[in-house]
Amino acid sequence: MATPSRETFVALDWLRFALAIYLVMFHTLKNYPEVQALPMVHSLLSLGFFSTSTFFVLSGFLLTHVYLGPGRRAEINKKSFFIKRLSSLYPIHILALLLAIPLALTASGSMGTVMVDHNVNGWHMNAPETQAYALDTTGWLVNLGLNLSLLQAWNPLYTVFNQPAWSLSALLFFYITFPYLAPRLRATYRPALLLTVLCLLYLTPSLYMFFSDTVTPIAHGMMHRNPLLRLPEFLAGIVLYRVYDLKPAWLAALTGHTGKWWSIGFILLCLWATAMLYQFVGGQWYYLVHNGLLLPAQLLLVMLCARSRLDPRTWSAGVAARLGIASLSIFALHIPLSMMASKIEKASYALFDIITTDATLGMLPHLATQEERSLWVYPIYLAVVIVASALFQTRLVNRMRDRLRARFLKPKRGTRTTYSSQA
Repeated sequence: MATPSRETFVALDWLRFALAIYLVMFHTLKNYPEVQALPMVHSLLSLGFFSTSTFFVLSGFLLTHVYLGPGRRAEINKKSFFIKRLSSLYPIHILALLLAIPLALTASGSMGTVMVDHNVNGWHMNAPETQAYALDTTGWLVNLGLNLSLLQAWNPLYTVFNQPAWSLSALLFFYITFPYLAPRLRATYRPALLLTVLCLLYLTPSLYMFFSDTVTPIAHGMMHRNPLLRLPEFLAGIVLYRVYDLKPAWLAALTGHTGKWWSIGFILLCLWATAMLYQFVGGQWYYLVHNGLLLPAQLLLVMLCARSRLDPRTWSAGVAARLGIASLSIFALHIPLSMMASKIEKASYALFDIITTDATLGMLPHLATQEERSLWVYPIYLAVVIVASALFQTRLVNRMRDRLRARFLKPKRGTRTTYSSQA
């Protein structure tokens, strides 16, 4: 069984948490009218794909560190690896799904109906118009099966039940490829060339989308979340670790006192330019920035954080570790929690209206549908997401993970098994 390296990347824990929080704001905060009235702020909050892509890069980097870092064997125990990955990933997904399904069944206002809408490029003015429709029994069961088996990212038409959980589905596919591809990628002595090849490979489908002006929902869904098309991000994270291990002189130039500020400036420039494209240009540029053009900035961001030498013995490092571990739970829970928060907040406003007016209690459901959520309450929602996700991770997911590993990873006689939060 592989054991974790002694080196701890505290800044990467903070990065994982920050990426998760940005994704929460992308899905929730930017929809408030007050935020939409500020075009630049709204544009900067509309780049959720940057967060997801960086997380995929980060996942490849950290897994390589844990399983193929200094002092590790060149081969990975596949059974141990798959059990560890599934025992960490599946409890998060299945528990969040159990929370999301009842909410999805009541979201349309018609009990038992699940509404879906085909995904299209929201940046494109000529994207095909779509209309939400109710899943029939067959569609309901097929999508339930896809979600239960963590295969929902392979559906190019729409996401259903817990929309952001497609990223967990993609991670499952990445994990399946890791023991077979990572040792070979880790062994390269030309990581810069290999990174260039991966960046170009990742960019190729988006170049086709850009020049062909393809706007079909199926093509968009594949570009958005198909695990095979998103795989280069994860593989780039693996190769990035090889750069970290093999090219200290390069890293010193990129992350030294002067290089660090140039690198930060490059990342911020990429984000600003993408926000400008979103606000003023749009169209098929979405696919270029979503699938390839921003990958160098994402790689650089992960490397900057990996090279940050934060003391792992401090109290803040412990907080970072807990929040970093909870990042996937934040990914999985924030939409169900937002749906619950919306119902509670609107019902509270409607109840206040009933108390202060002549409206009757029977009018509560109707009044609640007329209410709008308040931006002033948003910090409470965000705090609830963070606390609930951290507790969800420690009280439920970690316990289920440890029981699954104890059941399926039987230690040799006379040895004691310990589980790392990274492994």
